[in-house]
Amino acid sequence: MNPKYSKTLVILVMIIILYKAFTSYIFPGKPPIEQIIIRDESGKETEKVKISVYYEALCPDSKFFIIYQLVPVFERLKDFLIIDLVPYGKAQTTVDDNGNIEFICQHDHVECYANKIHACVIDQVEDVENQLKYIACMITDNMVPEDAGKRCGHEHNIDFAPVNKCATEQKGSILLKKFGERTHDLSPRVKFVPTIELNESQTFESQASILKDLLRAVCNVYQTKPEVCTNL
Repeated sequence: MNPKYSKTLVILVMIIILYKAFTSYIFPGKPPIEQIIIRDESGKETEKVKISVYYEALCPDSKFFIIYQLVPVFERLKDFLIIDLVPYGKAQTTVDDNGNIEFICQHDHVECYANKIHACVIDQVEDVENQLKYIACMITDNMVPEDAGKRCGHEHNIDFAPVNKCATEQKGSILLKKFGERTHDLSPRVKFVPTIELNESQTFESQASILKDLLRAVCNVYQTKPEVCTNL
């Protein structure tokens, strides 16, 4: 090969390599995300997306997301979702020398109580659909958490008495503390409430796009897309 052409070829190859490196740095692709496959008793496998919602019971943005994004998406994709609710947000936990657990919540002590009720509902109500309906009902008006808990319990046939017993005793504090530990362990750390993870990733889709259009963000995660996702 002509040395002149050989030198030109080397230069072209170097330009291509540098260009690809530059564009991948400036316009990085989406990070990889782990696929979740659930096998039922018959052996049938279904791909599911896990939606983890780190929220606060009295947060207006949490309320909007749960009512207008999470619930409608669940109604359309319930067979293909894992719902993971984490009430805590930007609260802080302290434990004194006697083991007493105290919380400071972003929207004052009323929110701490409401968060505990939510935590106890998540712990006690096994059916995810009923759990989500109850919490969505409560978050529409949590300003008097006990009244909201009773009202939503009546509407969704869930006994509020054991839930409230949990929330007002040590069990509720222990549950909320665990949710706090999960929240504080997030990486990246919580900067906005609610913070959403899809399959335990905050970065596969931007938080802004998730909060604006959860359905599209969730559908982008599936490798085998449910029918609901095919016409977006």
